[in-house]
Order: sequence, then C-alpha cells, then structure tokens
Amino acid sequence: MNRSILIAGAIFAMAGPLGATAWADQKDVPQATQNSGSTLMGYHVLSITPHSVDEINGKRTRHLVGAELRIEAQPGMTAEYLTVELRRHLASAVQGSTIEPVFGVEGSSVEVRSTGDGFVFHFTASDTGHAEELVRRAHRLG
Repeated sequence: MNRSILIAGAIFAMAGPLGATAWADQKDVPQATQNSGSTLMGYHVLSITPHSVDEINGKRTRHLVGAELRIEAQPGMTAEYLTVELRRHLASAVQGSTIEPVFGVEGSSVEVRSTGDGFVFHFTASDTGHAEELVRRAHRLG
C-alpha cells in the first residue's frame, strides 16, 4: 500500500511542473505596444502587435508573418467600409501618407477584421525578413 502511494505521489509531483511548462509554452505572450500618438488613415491606433503563426511539424515552431494595428470602433464603421477606404487611400496614396511606409514592403498585404470593440488591420508579408520590416515600419507610424 505504501509503495502505490509513493508511486502516485511521484507521478503527480512530476506531472505538475511538466504540465505547467507545457501550458506556459502554449500561452501567447502579447508584445503589444500602446501607441497613443499614432494614426492610420486618420484613425487613432490603440496598439501595434507583431503577428506570428504556429507551425506544427513534429515540434511547435513560431514564425513572424507581420503586424497587427488595432483601432477603436466608431459609429457606423464596419470592416467592409475600412477595406474600401483603405483601397481608396492606397490608390491615391502620396508620399508621406501614414500607410504608405508600411505598404512599401515588397509582397505585403492587409486584411481588416472586426474585434467587437474595434478593428484590426492584419499586415502580412511573404517571408520572415519582410515581416520583420513590416513590424519595424508599423512601430514608426506616428
């Protein structure tokens, strides 16, 4: 009887730290920058966050793919409206535009999504090097 209690205790003792470590590895650690002075197309940028994706091929590998810029929602604003406004802004972009430096990265694209209390512009790049450049330029906005 004592032996089975000792074995069970040893299993629980080892499983605790290992389980906590595995859970901590999966937790997403936000690296958002609160940026009160930045604007994107005239809208106040609440935060700029590097955007990574996980690839699982025998082990978990995290790859940087771009940056996320969050703006506050306003009455009547929708993701579709912001997408159309973004296209118009890019079509008539002049040098010095707030979004042009971010979009100057080769192979970059953007998608606008609603978050309920705001909107996120997902800027993505074709590879990690270009993604790092996107993040660097996004932090320079403002």
